[in-house]
Amino acid sequence: MDDMRATINEFTDHELLDAYFRTRDQYTPEAQAIMAEVMRNRRLSEKDLTDGSGTVSEDGGAPVQYEREDFIPFEHSFSAIDLLLASAVLKDNSIPFFADNPTSSGTFPIETEADRRLTIRVHKDFAEKAHEVLGEHFSKDGSRYVLRNEGVRERLRAFNFHDIPASEHPPLEEVEVSLTQEEKAVIVALGRRLLTEADLIEKKQDRILFYFDSLEPLIEDLEAPQSEPLTRNDLLAILEIMQVYADDEGLPGFMDESIATLLSFFLEPDTISS
Repeated sequence: MDDMRATINEFTDHELLDAYFRTRDQYTPEAQAIMAEVMRNRRLSEKDLTDGSGTVSEDGGAPVQYEREDFIPFEHSFSAIDLLLASAVLKDNSIPFFADNPTSSGTFPIETEADRRLTIRVHKDFAEKAHEVLGEHFSKDGSRYVLRNEGVRERLRAFNFHDIPASEHPPLEEVEVSLTQEEKAVIVALGRRLLTEADLIEKKQDRILFYFDSLEPLIEDLEAPQSEPLTRNDLLAILEIMQVYADDEGLPGFMDESIATLLSFFLEPDTISS
């Protein structure tokens, strides 16, 4: 929670307002509460939210105000999770943009928030550059942008635990996942390693372990003669273990099928390929 608060405190006023009033359904309830508190402390409200993408600073200079009509829509849509990566790419390249209204997923019933499709609008002067930088990370599939990957491990590395969209499914909801004894043994072994290497991993990989507190209960359950059904929170804890050791010999190739299965609960099926 402290790490989440520190991250949100680093948001600029515009980023904070945009995240809360335009895309807050992509954040957990805890993150939403922290954003609301930070806005109160900064005495910000919805009236401070500028139209379109708002103001941005170019080369550290004075903020630049853009008009909404100068932003053009991109014809390809993103999943809610992929939009987070796309947003980071555009921000890193100082490209003014904003997320537009979500489009229909074309599926029913909607299983997860990841099924939602969202589009973006980019300032017309930066459209060519936006296509260029997004093309480095995404390929076009019909009307969709799909994250480029070299297999399920690449998709696992790109999975962002911090920005998982809020879901109608509670974290302790039981899910139907069957793990073999061999798969359980790998998860338990890597989970025990992570318990002892957590501090080193956070420093070496410059990351936060969001599900560290879930490791011991998960390991105990997987080692029990009769394991309890796994929950969505358990799946995320397992994914975090495997993401940490994605390039480690301790995560054998036969686990890729399990990785794809677990990712399918949070990502769109057509973006998980082996």
